[in-house]
Amino acid sequence: MNEIWNDTVDVFTNRWPTIWSLFLEHATLSLISIGIAILISVPLGIILTRNTKVAEPIIGVASVLQTIPSLALLVFLVPFMGTGKAPAIIALTIYGLLPILRNTYIGIRGVDRATVEAGIGMGMTSRQVLTMVELPLSLGVIMAGVRTATVLIVGVATIAGLIGAGGLGDLIFRGLQTYNSGLILAGAIPSALLAIVLDFILKKVEGMAQPGKLSRKTKKNITRGAIAVVAAIVLVFAVTSFTGSTKDTITITGKNFTEQEIMVYVLGHLIEEKTDLDVKYESFLGGSTLAFEGLQQGSYDVYVEYTGTGLMNYLKEDAINDPDEAYDYVKKVFKEKYDLVWLDPIGFNNTYTLTVRQEDAEKYGLEKMSDLEKTADSMVLGTEPEFQERKDGYPGFQELYGFSFKEAKTMDTGIMYSAIKNGDVDVIDAFGTDGRIPAFNLKVLEDDKKLFPPYYAAPLIRQDVLDEHPELEEVLNMLAGRIDDERMQELNARVDIDKEEYETVAVDFLKEEGLIE
Repeated sequence: MNEIWNDTVDVFTNRWPTIWSLFLEHATLSLISIGIAILISVPLGIILTRNTKVAEPIIGVASVLQTIPSLALLVFLVPFMGTGKAPAIIALTIYGLLPILRNTYIGIRGVDRATVEAGIGMGMTSRQVLTMVELPLSLGVIMAGVRTATVLIVGVATIAGLIGAGGLGDLIFRGLQTYNSGLILAGAIPSALLAIVLDFILKKVEGMAQPGKLSRKTKKNITRGAIAVVAAIVLVFAVTSFTGSTKDTITITGKNFTEQEIMVYVLGHLIEEKTDLDVKYESFLGGSTLAFEGLQQGSYDVYVEYTGTGLMNYLKEDAINDPDEAYDYVKKVFKEKYDLVWLDPIGFNNTYTLTVRQEDAEKYGLEKMSDLEKTADSMVLGTEPEFQERKDGYPGFQELYGFSFKEAKTMDTGIMYSAIKNGDVDVIDAFGTDGRIPAFNLKVLEDDKKLFPPYYAAPLIRQDVLDEHPELEEVLNMLAGRIDDERMQELNARVDIDKEEYETVAVDFLKEEGLIE
């Protein structure tokens, strides 16, 4: 417990500027989504009270949208909109529609009809009945729906970091990846506080909205002020997020594991040192597909990819076990098919491995993956999500090696290591350059049937970016052959084990290599 407390204090002390920046991103995403949800749901709810025959189907559709898992909805939008804030806001807005829409409908329909009839009898128009009778009397119910939607949106917004939208989820996922409780709490605590504060403010507004509490003029001023605030937030977001990078800015991203996050800063600082270009570091993404699609669609300009992933994930080809042949093939086909360029390999081969505890390897005589057959029916496999679906993952393993494990559990890569250490799983898929393999006293099993292709890392960049900035090819190729497997393990361990910053590790490496001053 003391270690968790010390980690948390350390993170809040040393990373406060980062936490504050991500908090503002999180709040902006949440408030924009809440504002849009209100602007859609309240008018729609009012319309449905005048057209009750279609009310149930439309509210039913909103209910169905609410049942879609948040991560699935976010990822579903990526092929159509790319990564970043725009798809995140749409997904968060969808999650906020139902509570506000339903409460608006129920609140107005619940106004005593005698009161409404009295207004009509006094000569009020339909609009006057709505604004002077129905809305004031139902405002408390509507605000309750807004409060529910707000808390929901703030919570779901933590997942937006998986598609590069930023926010406090970035810290949570980094903490999970590096098994750093301080980072997890640094993301979770501000998010929870934001939800509590917004709910408290809305509760006060809800109380003031009760009939007789405020004059009509004051309520109108509050409404106008709220609309102005929402409009201002939307305007700021539009200016800062949808204008895109200038042609002199290179946007770099990476996947959400340690090695990738280090390499993002290696590429970025090298470009800043050797060119006149500015660098924008985008949020780290939840998987290979998001990074690849974001690159294709122009959300990002460059990131580090692996030959095995390019070969089997994107091209859907069979494994090519010769490293040079695999690199030459993906380089040729990617240029023809996607107009993407593989630059020179950096040197390390981050291939998949299966690992077990060293004591289990000694106990059961496990040296290669085939040896697992004699104990597999009593062993639990823990893997990252991608491994469960890839041809060079668990399905390919079952087909090639001819056996399965007692159970296969999907979990975050950061959790896998603590799971095998604690005995919750017995085998995990790991990356060959992961510094936690020696640190956790794990045994890497030989892939004796050659399931896994080579995964040599290289910068992947769009051709149009190279056309605008041809100097990037020479600069990024300065990394060619600079990092072997052992060196990458050391760099990863400095983050995962020693709790150093990704950027610090990256900058130190570049200085040691004499690439920057």
